Amino acid sequence: MRRYLTGLALITLAVAVPLRGQEVFVSFPDLVRRVAERDPGVRARATEQEAARSEARRTETLRLPKFTINTDMGVGKVVDDVANVLLTGLTPVAVTDPLTRSRLGDLSSNRHFFVPGAHLEDNFFDGGRTGALIRSAWLNQDKAEVARDRSKDDEAYEAASDFLNLAQGQVLGRYLDEYAQVADLAATALADQAREGRITEARALAGQAKLQAARAALENNRDDLRLLSESLRRRAGLPPDAAFETRALEARLAESSAAPVPEDGALEKNPDLRNALLDAQLQEQQVRSARAQRVPEFHFVADYGFFFSSTVFTYRPGYSVGVHATFPLFTSGEVARNIKTQQERLEASRLKQEKVRAELDEDCARLLVEHRKLARQLQAARSQLTQAEEVYRVARLKFDQGAGSPSDLLEAADLLLNSRQRCLDLTRSSLLLRWTAFRLQGTLLAQLERGVLP
Repeated sequence: MRRYLTGLALITLAVAVPLRGQEVFVSFPDLVRRVAERDPGVRARATEQEAARSEARRTETLRLPKFTINTDMGVGKVVDDVANVLLTGLTPVAVTDPLTRSRLGDLSSNRHFFVPGAHLEDNFFDGGRTGALIRSAWLNQDKAEVARDRSKDDEAYEAASDFLNLAQGQVLGRYLDEYAQVADLAATALADQAREGRITEARALAGQAKLQAARAALENNRDDLRLLSESLRRRAGLPPDAAFETRALEARLAESSAAPVPEDGALEKNPDLRNALLDAQLQEQQVRSARAQRVPEFHFVADYGFFFSSTVFTYRPGYSVGVHATFPLFTSGEVARNIKTQQERLEASRLKQEKVRAELDEDCARLLVEHRKLARQLQAARSQLTQAEEVYRVARLKFDQGAGSPSDLLEAADLLLNSRQRCLDLTRSSLLLRWTAFRLQGTLLAQLERGVLP
């Protein structure tokens, strides 16, 4: 029995240890989506969009009839003119009887009152002012949606850039680790040669300085990766043991090739262009509203309530039904000037829309030129990297065979590291340029969520 329990405990421990060390890997699309959804700025824009949608729905109720109930309560005095004349003695027959005078006085005394009533109003026709107001409200909701999408794309770009920096740091860390090993090997060999008197102490100290610089660069890169990982975990709401799946992006960076950039120039979803179009449409509604002020306005109005009768001192029901009409016969030119003002603003908004489109076309052209420059720079950098790899291979072979100097090996390692960093930086810039192109088109988040690397 004891052996059975001991074996069971060992099995449990063997299973539990890997589970405790198991990491949660987060993919690139999942990270971008989580960061974009959790960002306070994005959530604030989403809330503003909901508020704009609620306001649009509220304006739609302006077309519906409005029914209200009103009530007056209090204490008041209504003077009865007939009773007042009789009491003052201005009539041929004076009222002297005390009881009669008391009753006449009661007709004009303070009374508590409670007067209920109802009011119904419906907008028959207002020349299109209400329709313009409703359309403007929905256009404002569309503007809030554009602001939300822009905020999402901005946050997605930041998250993707940090994820790319993380992958680049992983690749650079391997390069720096390899360089540090070579620097350690060369520094040790230079120190041995200095002790043997074959080289000066200055050359040995230079080798040690190279080694210390390589180790410092390696530690700095690790600190940057640690800080960047913590920042991404915090922004994405991930546990401290979560790790990031950067291997696909690392392999893409190691290819040292330019990422393709879309050349179709599809800018319909660009937030700046969408905003300019919505501004023009909003101004069109302002023009319609201004023109509607020239048109008569008709409202159906109905009231039902109780009215006080001072003759018999009681409340009697009454009602009124009619149409309230407003005819703008003469407005001293105010309506005409308002129409002209709104039309000029509409023309200005259309010109701004054209300007935004022209600027976006220029941005697309500059982006394509920058892509071609990066492609040529990457081609030259790859050629230099190929040469540096060959130089390092020969220097390492000679050093291992005892025919090469440690200084030559360290110089070749420096050349290889610089060439690798150059290709790595250019490839990163190429990927950022591709994401900038999608950001310009307003489709960055959708592209990043697909997770397809070029």
